[in-house]
Amino acid sequence: MLQKAEKLLESDLDLKILDLNSLLEFHHIQEYFDCGLFLNSWSAERKSKYSSIVKTAIAQLRVYYLQLAPDRFKEEIANLEYDNRENFWVLFRYFELYKKIDRDIFVQLLNIFPNHIRYILPLKQIVDHYNHEIRTFLMDYEESAELLLSHYEQKHDHEPNNYNFPKSLTDADKVDIIDNYLDSADPNLNYIELARHAKYLKLPPKTILKAHNKADDIKEPFLNDENSISVKISASLVDNQEEPVVVTHDEEEGTTYTYSRRYLNGLQTEFELFSVFSDLFFYTNDEELIELVNKDSQMDTLEKVFMQSKSEYHTGMIFARKDMISLAQLGIFIHYLKERKLSIENVLQAFVITFFKEKCKVEHLSFHAPSANLNAFEKIRLFAPEMEYLLKQFKNLVSEGNIDHDLLQVDSNPINYSDLKSLIQQKYVTSDHHVIRMIGHLFFDQNSLLAERKKGSKQRSNLFQSLRKDRLKKSDFERYQINHLDHLISDGFLIVNDTGELIMTDPILIWVSGKIWENGSLNYGRVVPIIQQEIDRMISDDFLRISDNLFTKEEVSYINYYLNKKEFTNGKDLRNKYLHGSNNKDSAKQEMDYLYFLRTTILILLKLKDDLEQYRGLC
Repeated sequence: MLQKAEKLLESDLDLKILDLNSLLEFHHIQEYFDCGLFLNSWSAERKSKYSSIVKTAIAQLRVYYLQLAPDRFKEEIANLEYDNRENFWVLFRYFELYKKIDRDIFVQLLNIFPNHIRYILPLKQIVDHYNHEIRTFLMDYEESAELLLSHYEQKHDHEPNNYNFPKSLTDADKVDIIDNYLDSADPNLNYIELARHAKYLKLPPKTILKAHNKADDIKEPFLNDENSISVKISASLVDNQEEPVVVTHDEEEGTTYTYSRRYLNGLQTEFELFSVFSDLFFYTNDEELIELVNKDSQMDTLEKVFMQSKSEYHTGMIFARKDMISLAQLGIFIHYLKERKLSIENVLQAFVITFFKEKCKVEHLSFHAPSANLNAFEKIRLFAPEMEYLLKQFKNLVSEGNIDHDLLQVDSNPINYSDLKSLIQQKYVTSDHHVIRMIGHLFFDQNSLLAERKKGSKQRSNLFQSLRKDRLKKSDFERYQINHLDHLISDGFLIVNDTGELIMTDPILIWVSGKIWENGSLNYGRVVPIIQQEIDRMISDDFLRISDNLFTKEEVSYINYYLNKKEFTNGKDLRNKYLHGSNNKDSAKQEMDYLYFLRTTILILLKLKDDLEQYRGLC
């Protein structure tokens, strides 16, 4: 852009005879100059000269605008180049032309150039001035629903369109616009999904149901074998297998997890049986973080580019696989427990008593799992408040040092998972620092520019793995990667030794950055002292920040997704639906809901176990 600007600024132009498009080019240049952006080759004298030319051009642009007759606006807007449309309306506001342009003329312009409403809505002064005219236009404009949904409901990775809707446009008007859009001949499925998961527009249930049905109608013709990918997951038990688990993959049968009945038979107590969820099923990882959450690091580029709702829990294929695997594991384990005349409810009840009361000496703890003989509906209705009360007792233990049931009975407020504190002041470390994010991406993302090398194997390795297992030199990389490598070298993260090999200068810092990139957080108490020392230094250097919460941010979102609608509109809402009777009445779906609820309960118990183990020094 600045090279093009240089040619324009060096040309001998008569500003007084330039048309609007040509004058608006100077406004683009002014925006660069106002941000302090100049070519490095320009001297201070040349910068001053160019700034003076731009200043004169803007003054001429002001004259052009103020002398523009109302009947000329239609012609001028029609001739605007695409890149000048937004700037035209920005200057229309800046020079306060809305005060001199008749409302009827403005309405005519909107009707002739309806797509220009996208440039007008970000400009509050214009919207306020033509308040009722813009409302009238929006009520009939076919893309108004998309504007509303994009502004209120769409998740934007970059700066969103900050629209200002007229004050006269009521909530009822917005509902009418969305309803009419859903009834139209060809609504966009992406925006239908935004309406289906709407949270901030306050759409009534009837409209949300209409969006739900409309989305299903559009998707139904495409939901067939030709347009879908089959993912098969199964779990089974065998008697004579020595290994605790064997995983096999088959194109026809899918992925099968075969568990050893012999191994499970060796687990004598309910406490040992409960350990399978972390030690065998890997519901949590090595750092006792919930592994089943959706991770941004596990989503591919295609999954990230689709339009997303701000109030939707966004998931990908790997999340779906983990969901299927964990449910299959839970199902086969429940089947196994029945063989031993046990139930999952007995195991959870015994674990809480054994671990909390006996191992950790937590006094006055109350917990009663429902009877295994009840149906799924009754179990959830009883289990949900019992699990919530267990968390309230833990919260009381953290804040008061003991459990006081009299005090707890005074507080009837529901649990907010993001507010629950840990017994440990420095429980997690996380980071939003751009350096940590950059290191995590470049060293650990298999989709980063440094992940694929010309001498790499068929299975791509990230840069961190490659540097640890191979003696890499700059010559091993493609030409397009060298610039990024040079930045890592100049920033001090890599060095080139005497033999030309690339060496990481601080592998622990890079490893910590990778863990945060992968999981969002790092469990401080679950790493060895030498890594803790590096983390302490990174905290003091403001690269990392400390959290004293019981759950990580990602874990809170995962729990909210399954138990309530506090954060997401597409969640299972198991707690609220069953407590308020709005659950599905089909018994098979209730059984499935109970599996979801059981799994969430088990994950919460694993997090409580981790916290108390660290606090009591049991790990």
